[in-house]
Amino acid sequence: MTIEDLYTDVLMNIELPVIELYRERPELLDLHVEEGLSALMSRYKAEEQGKTILPPRVKGSALLVFEAVSVNTELMLGRPEQLMDTIDLPTLLSCLARIRKSVKLWTKQRGSRGYLNFVLNVLEE
Repeated sequence: MTIEDLYTDVLMNIELPVIELYRERPELLDLHVEEGLSALMSRYKAEEQGKTILPPRVKGSALLVFEAVSVNTELMLGRPEQLMDTIDLPTLLSCLARIRKSVKLWTKQRGSRGYLNFVLNVLEE
């Protein structure tokens, strides 16, 4: 089974805040999404390795993506308290990597908002 089959709900909970942000800020680009997700992955990789967690090194729209997605990822990790079924860091990192791969694919195929428009269209169907 693919990661999409196993963790559809996790992937959706990562993508929904991105699309909400895109609806509020139509100037958002796939590049901002990729940068925000990469910063989030760096944060969780540092945590997984027991390293010091540094503030994200992104700003502007990429920071907004980082912050919006991290609200959901923290909940999915059971933080601050376990309100829902939780996932572990390796699973979360795999899901973030899968979405980042999708961002790169759709950007390459359809331009600077290819990923954002693709996900928006899927959600509106």
